[in-house]
Amino acid sequence: MGIKGLSSYIQARSEKCLENFKLHNSDIVIDGSNLLHFLYLACPKQNACFGGDYNIFCDYVREIFRLLKKCNIKAIVIFDGGMDVGDRKQKTRLLRAKQKIVASIKVKPSNQHRMSVLPLLLKIAFLTVLKEFNVEIVQCQYEADGDLASLARGLKCPIVSNDSDFYVMDVVVIPLSLMELTGAVKCNDGFAIQCKIFYMTNFLRFIGHEDASIFPLMGTLLGNDYADKKLFENIFSQIHLPKSKSMNDQHRKLQGLLEWLKGQTVEEAIDRILMFVKKIYHIEVEVAIRTSLNAYKDENNGHMNSVIDLREKVVTSLMKEGLPEWFCSLYADADIPPWVLEVMLSHKMPYQSQVEAVGSSNSFCCCSDLLKAIALICWDSQIDCQLRTLWRKNSELVFKNLTISRLDFLVTLPGLSSVGAMKLQERQQLLFDIILDKNIGRVLELPTKWQLVFATVIHWIRHSHCRVRSYHVDGLVVGLIYLSMVEPRIGRVRSLKRLENNANKAKDDSMVDYVNMAKNTFKLQEIAERMLSHDINFDRDIVHVLAEFQATFYFAQTLNRVLDSGLPCASPSEFYWGTFINNAVCLFKGYDRLSLAEKLFSGTTSVLFKTFQQYTEIVYELAPSNLMNWVPHGPNKPIKRTKKPKGKPTTVEQMSSSSEEESTMNDSDVELVGNRFKLLTFT
Repeated sequence: MGIKGLSSYIQARSEKCLENFKLHNSDIVIDGSNLLHFLYLACPKQNACFGGDYNIFCDYVREIFRLLKKCNIKAIVIFDGGMDVGDRKQKTRLLRAKQKIVASIKVKPSNQHRMSVLPLLLKIAFLTVLKEFNVEIVQCQYEADGDLASLARGLKCPIVSNDSDFYVMDVVVIPLSLMELTGAVKCNDGFAIQCKIFYMTNFLRFIGHEDASIFPLMGTLLGNDYADKKLFENIFSQIHLPKSKSMNDQHRKLQGLLEWLKGQTVEEAIDRILMFVKKIYHIEVEVAIRTSLNAYKDENNGHMNSVIDLREKVVTSLMKEGLPEWFCSLYADADIPPWVLEVMLSHKMPYQSQVEAVGSSNSFCCCSDLLKAIALICWDSQIDCQLRTLWRKNSELVFKNLTISRLDFLVTLPGLSSVGAMKLQERQQLLFDIILDKNIGRVLELPTKWQLVFATVIHWIRHSHCRVRSYHVDGLVVGLIYLSMVEPRIGRVRSLKRLENNANKAKDDSMVDYVNMAKNTFKLQEIAERMLSHDINFDRDIVHVLAEFQATFYFAQTLNRVLDSGLPCASPSEFYWGTFINNAVCLFKGYDRLSLAEKLFSGTTSVLFKTFQQYTEIVYELAPSNLMNWVPHGPNKPIKRTKKPKGKPTTVEQMSSSSEEESTMNDSDVELVGNRFKLLTFT
């Protein structure tokens, strides 16, 4: 619920509004969602267009938290929850969902540095790193701003965030974007991070206001999640706005409001605002103002003296909703995604996005059965119910009602109240029965942390809407072997010359197989130079098929957490490197699979080759026979651009229909979001 333009307004005047500060020997309360977005966009050498380079991101996050530890900074990370009080943020959420769709279907190598597309499994990977560093984590039931402020007041420490809302609360703020996270500086008692810090007293002195009581009203007039700025457009024509060319329109409005609101109480200002509004809109405008002010007031009250207090608050609140204590604890620890709570209590599923091909069906269609299983277990009901979901259909955002019945499953699904009484072995068996339809094969012969991953692979192959082929699976398994077996032994390879030196030293060493594989797959780690300038060489269809795998794993892991099965599972950073896997898939598409694997692993006697054979055989035993129905096309060749023939349909007109599931839906099941023609009827 940020105040638009306030962060950039303050940072542009940092010499007067902010102070230089050396952060060390201190607690900090971090806005978790804000930190996740910031670190992902700041992380170098990753390619968003391939669906997620999780290993590179996690290494970067580790560097940041090692820096905090070096400076004796204790980080407390608080995440937003899944519930929205009174659907007050519904319009904002729909707008963001539409923006995600545009980014997810348009991102490509040449524009990925300009488009924000967060990989689907990013938060899972992020939380894994936080737990490695024993960071205290709490996931709230609702938006976390108020709880963040309360905890920061109680602990008397700063909040770290780029969210402008905190500037109008009674807290000390360190803008995340103004922290120098490249390294520590020496100070009198150790090391510190150079940053800038915001104190309300300095800002009030700069703008000439006596207190901050008027700021929530200013945020409302500029437009936030609770009030549409169009309601207040007439006001800005009645007040003096500065004509400085160095300011953008938003900063001019903000500066004008600061001057106009000087010396007024909140009630006096509201009365003056209503004078500029037509009488027929008085009630609507006043309700919008009061609602927004109450939201700020709720967030700006209270003190919380410890993380334990906040966690107990979340658990107690959820238990009042009738949820079992073990489930509430998992949720508060962020082991269960926040949308599960929304599915459970509101029967709504928010939009999930990742890089996809616009002409293919939504990548989540192939695992909708897992979503239905999660919903049925959480609802604890024996009757059929409907789940209102948001999906992508081509380039449109649509509402879709899923009818969910226990009769759709081969296994008997327990309710959440019964799960707690089940033994761990029974829960794990139920997990695999749901994912693999009671046909588990030799999956349990795999190392424990890979069992869920490969069960996901098999489900993906069986239910894909895009025809998974063996080269997709082989590329995925090669990436898994590299990240889990090779990189832990030889480290991240950044130079081929250094790698060749290591290979020469390792001739008589047990490391030779690992160094040789790193050498043979070195080119798979980076995006091809030609692809950066010629997007026609970017195979979005491969990315989309792999996105189906990620979607399946996401729901399978969520089901694992909802059942609290106790089954350990590898982090995405241990098996999914989007750039590497995409290049490996393209390579396997051109050659005989076993011949190519033999070259990559330097012979059939290599332990890596034997591992590859073992893993793929377990998958192929349970996979449909059409997995091998393709012919290698030989080495990849650069694709040349050709002019489109005149008079032929455009690519958009030739797009294939959505998945069978989407194409068979009734019109009553689908409703375009924001479609201005949806009220028209045809006769």
